[in-house]
Amino acid sequence: MSEGARKRPLRIAIVLDRFLPSRGGERYFSFLTEELAKRGHEVHVFATQAEAARGLPYKVHIVEGGKSSRAGRILALWGLDPERVAGGRFDVVHGVAQCRASTVLNPHGGVERAYLRQEFASIESPAYRAYRRIRRYLSPRHYLDTGLQARLYAEGRVRRVIAISQMVKRDIIEYYGFPADRIDVVFNTVDLDRFHPKNTQMHRTLTRGGLGIGDKAVLLLFAGNNFRLKGLPTLLKALSLLVRRSPGPDLRLLVAGRGRPGRYRRLLQRLGIADRVIFGGAQPSLEHVYGASDIYVHPTFYDSCSLTVLEALACGLPVVTTRFNGASDAIASREGGTVIDDPRDAEALAEAIAYYLPPERRAAARPVARSWMEAYPPSRNVEETESAYYASLEEPPQGLPRALSALEERA
Repeated sequence: MSEGARKRPLRIAIVLDRFLPSRGGERYFSFLTEELAKRGHEVHVFATQAEAARGLPYKVHIVEGGKSSRAGRILALWGLDPERVAGGRFDVVHGVAQCRASTVLNPHGGVERAYLRQEFASIESPAYRAYRRIRRYLSPRHYLDTGLQARLYAEGRVRRVIAISQMVKRDIIEYYGFPADRIDVVFNTVDLDRFHPKNTQMHRTLTRGGLGIGDKAVLLLFAGNNFRLKGLPTLLKALSLLVRRSPGPDLRLLVAGRGRPGRYRRLLQRLGIADRVIFGGAQPSLEHVYGASDIYVHPTFYDSCSLTVLEALACGLPVVTTRFNGASDAIASREGGTVIDDPRDAEALAEAIAYYLPPERRAAARPVARSWMEAYPPSRNVEETESAYYASLEEPPQGLPRALSALEERA
């Protein structure tokens, strides 16, 4: 394709389940659509649910038939033909949800089978793990999720895949045999002005005062809605180890998110750290709590590319996470963050956190962590996404025997 053809405006359909920019993870697509429109592209968004808004530089279409249930939404999006809704030919159908018409596939949630492997690994009780397996594999929705995803890679119109991390790319190759040279890694991005080290000066004192935490305390931050999958039990055990071994610093933990704290309160009592943990619930302004915190800890069993890790790094916090988090790609050295191998290993997690307890190490981590995220500005994300679009126009549809044989081996 000539350089001139690469620069021509495109007609783009973006298909996702819900388009709700007020929510953190979905705010990215509002940003992307606006930026693509600014670059001269005609952008249409297709979703089963969308927030009402006027004066947008793109068009939003509600996908009918997907309001009754999650399974109903999956089927409605799968069968969607954007051209019948909006009229005319699209150069790119950017599928975030599972849409059979996708020409560029962008699985923000990662690979369902890889997620399931780690979801079951996060369950400590063998009996409960067995129960969850049975419940999952008896659910028709399981076969919708995994079956339709497999069909997208093996027999759909997909010409190119945008993976949001190297981990997701590896999983796509492992589980579906999709050619590596047709997978573009476009790393997640965050608002570098909103998430900035200046939040410490702006929010530390006031936010800590509201939480009842003194300035000299070392505040660990954990943020996530699925406490078990994100590794909270391991973090609580690690905190207990640190309290016993490091009597010097006043260690505290803020748990932010919509998870259920009840069962964890009982664990806190057994571990003897109930007075050190605050369950803060969902936080409307995470930049405030990043500014109040000293270390961000995210010992997740699975995250395709955690935005909270990237936001914390952008705010200059040292981060401790696991290799099952695609966002670990951003962590280049121990100076600004640590990646542990096993999200169940409380000893390794405690050791990684302990490294950043001295204030001089946290101070040294601040510019390093920030510089890592400055290498992934929003402008780079848009440019690389746009490049993937143009590259897809040069590719034939991906329905290759290699992908089919990989599925047969796993059947």
